[in-house]
Amino acid sequence: MKRICLFLILTSALLGARAQDDPFKPDPLPKPVIKEITPDVLQVGTVKLVKKAREVHIPVTIEMHEGPIEYLVVTGRGKVHESLLVTTAEPYHIQVAMLLLNAKGSGGKLIPENGNKPVPGQPVDIELHWKENGETRKARIEQFVQTVRPKLQPAKKGPFIFNGSRVFEGQFLAQRDGSIISLITDNAAQFNNPRPGRDDDEFWRPQPKGLPAVDSKATVVIRLLKKPPPKKPEPPTSKFEEVEKRNTQGRRVGLLEEGLWFKRGEPKPYTGRVAGHYKNEQLESERFYENGTQVGVETHWYDSGTKRWELIYKNGRLISQRSWDPDGNESK
Repeated sequence: MKRICLFLILTSALLGARAQDDPFKPDPLPKPVIKEITPDVLQVGTVKLVKKAREVHIPVTIEMHEGPIEYLVVTGRGKVHESLLVTTAEPYHIQVAMLLLNAKGSGGKLIPENGNKPVPGQPVDIELHWKENGETRKARIEQFVQTVRPKLQPAKKGPFIFNGSRVFEGQFLAQRDGSIISLITDNAAQFNNPRPGRDDDEFWRPQPKGLPAVDSKATVVIRLLKKPPPKKPEPPTSKFEEVEKRNTQGRRVGLLEEGLWFKRGEPKPYTGRVAGHYKNEQLESERFYENGTQVGVETHWYDSGTKRWELIYKNGRLISQRSWDPDGNESK
């Protein structure tokens, strides 16, 4: 209970407070009432949060089976005519539930306009749960979304991102606009779609197969995921003519002689990728080195792009190899 009381104090910035002498600012949102259903389940308005499972449950109604869509979930104040689902839940109640689960939003960062750049925030899986013939059915929500270009096809499977909306001039924008889960880039929405095509408002359509009937009741379940570890930086790449093999005396030696690989002019053994190219700059080969020793897969291609050789190295020694003819048939 102490934690909840402290939390309510900390959310005052989210809920806002109108200055007494400024009648044009919006009324502040009422303080949320948080009920304990069980030690593991809390309820904020119509929103439930399950602490152990790190889930937020939102009641929804199926709104659309066809036509362009820009959102997955909105309130009645949102773009209902362009949303797959509609909810009576208050966006600020959803925000309170997410913050109680220690969800991390975008930290004030705006979503990039470029649809190929990552969306800031915490990844979440989103499912749709509904009753059918007395049994509970479950499916990932993106199963009910498809894209129209280059052809009609299912949306890519994967998480959405909790970015947490924004507060602007004292208003919590998700509450003002009714935007909860968006398919297109919308900084006011609480959850955004990280897939390519989010910058195109004509790109998304419902996938009606398996979707409950319009006006059916269901529940959206949002499950927090851990942030993936930061990606390892790509290894540096050098051209084949930029590296050389040296012996223990530092003299350059042939390919079959003992030694380590170095980038020319550098004193430390080379770690990274080495690429060979045809005269037209098309990739001919690639190989990898760690501390001057060749490791992993070395691959060569014909100028047609067909794979020619594949050689596997361990600690600098060739342990297996395969080859293919120009037509792509593997040699026996």
